[in-house]
Amino acid sequence: MFISEEVEKLSQDYLENPFGKKKDKRIEGWLEIIKALPQPDNIQVELLSEVSVNFHCNDSRGLEEKLLLLLPWRKGPFKVNEIFIDSEWDSGKKWERFLKLNLDLKGKSILDVGSGNGYYAFRSIGLGAEQILCLEPNLMHVSQFAAINHFVDSKMIRMIPERLENSSLENSDFDLIFSMGLLYHQRNPKQHLYDLRNLLSKKGRVILETIVSPKEYGVALEPKEAKYASMPNVHYLHTDFGCKLLFKELGLRVIAESAPELTSEEEQRKTIWMPFKSFESALNQDNKSLTIEGYPAPARKFYVLEDSGI
Repeated sequence: MFISEEVEKLSQDYLENPFGKKKDKRIEGWLEIIKALPQPDNIQVELLSEVSVNFHCNDSRGLEEKLLLLLPWRKGPFKVNEIFIDSEWDSGKKWERFLKLNLDLKGKSILDVGSGNGYYAFRSIGLGAEQILCLEPNLMHVSQFAAINHFVDSKMIRMIPERLENSSLENSDFDLIFSMGLLYHQRNPKQHLYDLRNLLSKKGRVILETIVSPKEYGVALEPKEAKYASMPNVHYLHTDFGCKLLFKELGLRVIAESAPELTSEEEQRKTIWMPFKSFESALNQDNKSLTIEGYPAPARKFYVLEDSGI
């Protein structure tokens, strides 16, 4: 059984076809790309220090061309032999900040909400996590996960292409729940946190990573027209005070937190694997302490939360 009877049942439809019954004109092409990937023996897999696979391949250029067809690669990087998938985000930097929280992942069941292409799930397996359910509604990201896991071949990660609120998860408990870069996109952030709390095991923890606004914004900055740093659908950028107020209202206790970290153009940038506008278009070029809209530049922070029982 994978995590719970509920998760086992919900994830079954995506084991043979990662897209299940989803409708998208691009799916047929993605499936053809994944089917055409080489199926080598004796693959060496590394998930602790990076996400990489090594195997004998007769057509490295052809393999790279196939993987490029799955762009834009937002999270990573990944290494497939000598092919370096240089994603928009150097997600290893965020992972290093997470590691400083000193959480033990060994034997844990994990829910990764808005997981992207599964980069953090692979890294979690490297740290000994037992089973991970990824929720990711963006089918492009699902195609990338399917491609990388074609080589990694982890049976400990499953991905469902749904948002949390549409996933039908109700009766499953997770030891750890990741919600990274999601809170500010929620029209109802309180409901999002409530839903996460309800899926925690008795001693479970939520790992929340979000952009925090300077304290002069009181509870939260509310960007005009929900646009911030060239991102659409940014509804609330809570201050540290505002975040902790939300946590208290929901009976969530902060047991660890990081210092805010400014996003840099080294951590998020345009690459050949994501050749469209990136963080360089998000900042005011005359004053990079401000976004293009005139708000404070993004600073991200981790919170580790547990149910206080109140």
